[in-house]
Amino acid sequence: MNARLDHHISEGVLEEYALGMQSSEDCKPLEEHLLICSACQDLLAATDEYIQVAKAAAALTRRPANPLPKPIATAVTLG
Repeated sequence: MNARLDHHISEGVLEEYALGMQSSEDCKPLEEHLLICSACQDLLAATDEYIQVAKAAAALTRRPANPLPKPIATAVTLG
């Protein structure tokens, strides 16, 4: 990436930045641009929010279903 960033940061690059996928070398110009560009700050905030929601949704789908309480489970299997 260029040492100086004179344009807005793309959504893909901001997503990589928010996920920590950018190298230290690439982060410096991004962070300098983010200090002065409110449009990119807003897009980064929206990207961060999207990532947090996606992670929360993924966590919900990985959780095992709550098992039935034992008395109900026994009644169902014996029934």
